[in-house]
Amino acid sequence: MGGLPTGTVNGFAVNPVDPKVMYVAMRDGVFMSDSAGARWRRAAGGPRNAAAIAVNPGRPAEVYAATAEGQIFVSLDGGQTWAPMP
Repeated sequence: MGGLPTGTVNGFAVNPVDPKVMYVAMRDGVFMSDSAGARWRRAAGGPRNAAAIAVNPGRPAEVYAATAEGQIFVSLDGGQTWAPMP
């Protein structure tokens, strides 16, 4: 699994429209794969210390990540950019 750091995966989510697109939440941040897990890359601007990740099944480009500190981040473009929720 190229690009995924060694460590515990705290959360895992799959795009329901395109199952090759996957997300994991880890202490090192949010990581994404568009190759069914063969290659991973860190989501730029995604939160560190990510504890959970979820994809909105009605809007698969809408991805949510929660940190261990309780902050929630949202991406409206499939994990390309992230913003904290108020």
